[in-house]
Amino acid sequence: MVALALAITTAPSTQAQTFKVLHNFTNGDDGSQPQSGLVMDGAGSLYGTTPYGGDTEDCSNREPGGGGVPPGCGVVYKVKKAGSGWIVQSLFLFGSKQQTITPYAGIPAIGPSGVLYGMTYLGGFGNFGNIYSLAPAPRAPVSVAAPWSYKLVYQFTSGTDSNNPSRLAPLLFDTEGDIYGAAAWGGLFNYGTVYELIRSGSLWTENILYSFTNGADGSHPSGIIFGHDGNIYGTALRGGGNQDCGFNYGCGTVFELTPSGSGWTETTLHVFHQGTDGGWPGPPIMDKEGNLYGLTIGFGPTTGGTVWELSPSNGGWSFSVLYSFPSQTADYYGPYPLTMDAAGNLYGITNWGGNNNYGFAFNLAPNGDGTWSYTDLHDFGADACVPQGAPVLDSAGNIYGVAEFCGPYDLGAVWEITP
Repeated sequence: MVALALAITTAPSTQAQTFKVLHNFTNGDDGSQPQSGLVMDGAGSLYGTTPYGGDTEDCSNREPGGGGVPPGCGVVYKVKKAGSGWIVQSLFLFGSKQQTITPYAGIPAIGPSGVLYGMTYLGGFGNFGNIYSLAPAPRAPVSVAAPWSYKLVYQFTSGTDSNNPSRLAPLLFDTEGDIYGAAAWGGLFNYGTVYELIRSGSLWTENILYSFTNGADGSHPSGIIFGHDGNIYGTALRGGGNQDCGFNYGCGTVFELTPSGSGWTETTLHVFHQGTDGGWPGPPIMDKEGNLYGLTIGFGPTTGGTVWELSPSNGGWSFSVLYSFPSQTADYYGPYPLTMDAAGNLYGITNWGGNNNYGFAFNLAPNGDGTWSYTDLHDFGADACVPQGAPVLDSAGNIYGVAEFCGPYDLGAVWEITP
């Protein structure tokens, strides 16, 4: 079943919000041009990655994006409160010696015991991406700027192995500390996988849970989550068995993986269709009732992207479009996951569209009657533009994120929106 549940408003509403830049990237040890989002720890500190900056001597000749690309191999950084302001600490500088050079470092995740885990879409000896961990020094460092300890967890290879892990959503961890994620390529048919990394002492072994076929199951998964029922839910960016959505790639799917004996069984919950649902979905989120939500790039009822909901209904699933945008929601990267607060309000970020065409932050609030009210929280501009990643909320309702460009150096920023 497909339903439209568009919020009825004559124009996007706007509330008084305060936008503030917490840090402008300089292409030094802080990095530059962040291309993935942030994660927050229990103390309210933020962690992120950049593809450039840091060890500029090691990667001085690197130009993966053509002329004008900043030097440097990239940085993992921490932003934390200090008095009335914020300071940036560089945790690790990527370098060619680690074979982790990549313009596609993913969103970090905080794993067991506070260890930071991340992925690179490319890099490694085969350039198929890898998984790494970062941990603080075992003893208190002499300087607060002391680097963290880097370990290579797993290096993806060619053939039927997973490769090019999705950078749109963070890694997941089960109760035993095993790692789960989605890879855009690789597997039996080279259309992507859902994988598990199982730890045994200091070694990690990959177990491919599912290889996508580019049929009704979709292709190129964008991200996964754990459901309340122990199953895995996710979205495939393309495929689905139809020829809609740009170059006949297909519009994508929502899928479920269920443990079955010694393996996992895939079920396609929804296939997106151009002109009604939107297409090319980002990773989903789930509320406490088991409803799934997400954002599509475009191809919706008003030609732009959509915010969608998929709800359990009488043994099946019911699909609704909650809001339809007049323009696409992502340029080259995205779309990213939405974020939901304790009251059930949805928050999202686009890096395309808005009053300045530099992206915007928005909120959707449920009205209690099946409709939703839309609020434009901020249109990005000269101080910070082209935001990347899912919005991060703290307990006070403040929203945090990164922008890839603009600011005084045009190298991006960490920003905050205060209600």
